[in-house]
Amino acid sequence: MIETRTTPSIFTLSNLRLEHNRPEIFAITSGKGGVGKTNISVNLALLLRRLKKNVLLVDADIHLGNVDLLMGIRPGATLADVISGEKTLAEIIVKGPTGVDVMPASSAVLDMIDAEDRVIKRLGDAFLNLEHNYDLVIVDTGAGIGRNVTSFSLGADKVIVVVTPDPASIADAYGVIKILLQKSPSLPIMLVTNMVQSDDEGENLYKKMDLMVQRFLQNKILFGGAILRDESVQDAVRRQIPVVLEYPNSRPSNALKMMTRNLLKLPSRDASERISLFEGVREHRNDTPGKINDQAS
Repeated sequence: MIETRTTPSIFTLSNLRLEHNRPEIFAITSGKGGVGKTNISVNLALLLRRLKKNVLLVDADIHLGNVDLLMGIRPGATLADVISGEKTLAEIIVKGPTGVDVMPASSAVLDMIDAEDRVIKRLGDAFLNLEHNYDLVIVDTGAGIGRNVTSFSLGADKVIVVVTPDPASIADAYGVIKILLQKSPSLPIMLVTNMVQSDDEGENLYKKMDLMVQRFLQNKILFGGAILRDESVQDAVRRQIPVVLEYPNSRPSNALKMMTRNLLKLPSRDASERISLFEGVREHRNDTPGKINDQAS
């Protein structure tokens, strides 16, 4: 594994396309928007980088991405430039805080919205040439249960589902879990409760969700931890500095550190069974409906 490098060249890694060299993929998703999913993705990537891992953070909300905003970086190009042929995938990757590499998404580009399948295929072909630079790939998906969102999660080795105490968030998070486990019953899923008032509230919310999963889906989810509602998070977002950097000893930062430890302990797929991120996405897009309305059992 390459430990020290500049932006990867897509021409120097073709001889490294070995299954066991593929990075481990963590997807962070949610049923409802506005639950703090992207904020958790950004801080998770930074914490994993501190462990001396080569980390790539992929903004997989390919139409309305905002990972770059939360990290306080200004990318010169985005995925839209890759699709147009103006840039290679390697050329749009930018350095974020602590040395995390960031693959920025576009924002409301009509050509990408109208040709999602072509976009995914082109990104997949390009990604094969640079994925071996990384130990870990963190995927910040879009929210909801659309085909694009669920296919990114199903292509991952581990999934974090973010939920808040809001009833709509709970219902939508269960809908996401239901779809993922129906498609891939062995997929490791960890629930993180966000914006809760206390650790007890967060743990009780997890227990409620896990009971529903056990009862109606005959499966189980694991608890990643509770992140308390705290002004430090909102202030860090306003400053466009991740909370683990701006307020490293705050309650949310400590909870994020615990979440990271729990995620790393979660059993993953065998390295020999891993597939490329976009290979997994393409595979699961073929059998995932564009929209699923039934979120109950």
